Formats: sequence, structure tokens, C-alpha cells
Amino acid sequence: MIRRKVLIVAAAAALVLAPSAAFGYGAQDYTNKGTVSDSTPAAGESFTVTVQGPASAPVTLTVTSNPASLPDSAITIAGTKSLTKTTNASGTAVFTVTLAQAGTYTLVAADAASGAVLSTQSLTVAGAAGAARGALPTTGSDALPLGLGAGALVLAGAGAVVVAKRRRGVTAA
Repeated sequence: MIRRKVLIVAAAAALVLAPSAAFGYGAQDYTNKGTVSDSTPAAGESFTVTVQGPASAPVTLTVTSNPASLPDSAITIAGTKSLTKTTNASGTAVFTVTLAQAGTYTLVAADAASGAVLSTQSLTVAGAAGAARGALPTTGSDALPLGLGAGALVLAGAGAVVVAKRRRGVTAA
């Protein structure tokens, strides 16, 4: 009876521990192993995307714009919207990216062989390169001519009132 219970417990322990041993020999987890040198670049400003993946394996970087109305020509990764590079011996691939128009972009790096996503990054691109970041755009109009015109009309109206009072005073006497 005790022998039977010991064998049942040993069998249950073997069944519970068997999957954990199998998981120990799986591939390394490369999820979210990418970095971006500048997460808020200005339009036309180049930045680098570094992706960590399996050694000597092809990695594809795909850039998608939001809104989708931004043309593919606004995205440059060595001349294309999507580019595949082979990682070096340490598993690193570096992409140089230039985004020509302001907007929000999503960068997805995937293992080209398996399709597994290695990294997802979101970027917000500001206005043109060289423009001061954080500065408000110039809007509205120049109010000086309108102010001068309004002042002239007020003076003309005041003059008309004075002339009307003088005439009324002359005719009343």
C-alpha cells in the first residue's frame, strides 16, 4: 500500500516536471529586444533602429504610417519601406531610418524565417528638421493695418460728432 502511494507520487512528480525540462531547451526569447536612437525625430532626420535576434538570421524591419494617407515615399530605410538584414554573430542588426513627413509611425522587426515579432516601436515625427521643437507655429494675421484703419474711423466719427454739435449750437442761437 505505501509502495503503491510512493510510486503514484513519483509518477505524478515526473509528469509535472517533464514539461519544465522541455521548456529549458527552447529558443531564446527575443521579444521586445529592439531600441530606437530617437523616439521623437524631426521630419527628415535620420535615426537608428537596433534589433537583437538570433545570430546570423535574417530580420525584417517594416515601417507603417498613421495616418495611412502618408505616402510610402515619406519613409526611407535604405530606400524602401521594408528591409531585411542578416544579424551579425552576436545577433544584432542595425537599420538607419529617415521619415520625411510628420506623423505617427510603427516599426516592427520580425524574424524573417519564422515570422516571430522581435520588436515593436512607436514614433511620433515632428515637423521639418531644423525647426525648433516645441515652438508653436505662426498663425493668424498682422493686426496693425486693421488697428490703424479702426483708429482712423474712430477719429473720423469723433470729428463728425464735434462738427454736428457745433452746427447745432450755431443754428440754435
